[in-house]
Amino acid sequence: MRIVIDARYLTREYSGIRIFTERLLEHLALQDKINEYFCLVQPDYTRPIALGDNFHLIKYNARPLSLKTVFSLHRGVKLLKPDFFHVLFPLMPVFYKGKLLIHVHDLQPLMMKEWTGGRILPLKKIYEIFYWWIYPHTFRKASWIVAVSQATKDALSEIMPELAEKTIVIHSGIDLDKGELRNNNIMETLRERYHIPPRYILYVGSTRPNKNIPVMLQAFSRLKDVDPSLSDVAFVLVLTRDRFIADIMRVVKDRNLESGIRILEPVGQAEKHALYQNAQLLFFATRFEGFGFPLLEAQSYGAPVVASNCHALPEIAGDSAYLVDPGNVESLTEALRRVLTDQPLREDLINKGKQNILNFSWERTASQVLEIYNHLM
Repeated sequence: MRIVIDARYLTREYSGIRIFTERLLEHLALQDKINEYFCLVQPDYTRPIALGDNFHLIKYNARPLSLKTVFSLHRGVKLLKPDFFHVLFPLMPVFYKGKLLIHVHDLQPLMMKEWTGGRILPLKKIYEIFYWWIYPHTFRKASWIVAVSQATKDALSEIMPELAEKTIVIHSGIDLDKGELRNNNIMETLRERYHIPPRYILYVGSTRPNKNIPVMLQAFSRLKDVDPSLSDVAFVLVLTRDRFIADIMRVVKDRNLESGIRILEPVGQAEKHALYQNAQLLFFATRFEGFGFPLLEAQSYGAPVVASNCHALPEIAGDSAYLVDPGNVESLTEALRRVLTDQPLREDLINKGKQNILNFSWERTASQVLEIYNHLM
């Protein structure tokens, strides 16, 4: 088979979908030495990736969300003569004709009006119209749809019930072999560079509205009033600085949180691992997640997790995280206080987290994707 994979979230920038793409391709390469793969990537992608001789990276100079993708990409795909086309996000060239497999990670552009925020009103409206056109068009054209969680499939079925029969749930994986690594020198460097105190809670992700950062900041602000013994605890946020960063900085300033907040731009894998390993907990009380990589990453490094009780996170965490209403500041504050101060609870969450990550395997993910490939042929 000749398989074309649109993997253009492979870029130098950190994101959950980039990690997903890298790991899926690497594990497909481990399991499939026969079929030919042509993987479209961004021109700035230079990270080392372990692929076989039957995998070919093709740099395509267009962002995934672009008019060039929608109206021109089909020409480049056609030249590669694929047996089918696998798109790792729900946006396809409208003139492509052929078998199509679509991966969907979440439906935030359709379910959250704030998703298109941070833009002037005419442009915001154009984006809303575009998403409500291209997403349903892509889903209808797909031969099969892979949802990364049951929550994502349920959300898709609620919007377009006719898609339920051709939507398959395949959970993403987690890197289990890296969870025991520890490099104290890296953490010492991070502490000196960003003035990180011995105790801190951690958030890793974007500043988009679904991440609920303003509410998490409010809960952190209340924490020291509720329990003065926690006055030395900082809140470290590893943020992808997008158009919503100004809203975050405004909350930090309005609540006089500058002394307790450390904002880091996306760091390398080794630095991120060190931050997970040394954190008191991961604070991930987001409003909407299609899967939730940071939750599993934190558990793989032995950090307890405070997360939200909605959308995909209960499915991914089970009883291994302290789940709470992401809109209730008092409940969030109490959850932080308990996990920071209750040692038996901390140990229970850590142990359950180590068991939880065993449910997620990139080998299993790649194997299930290969089953769909074979079915398509």
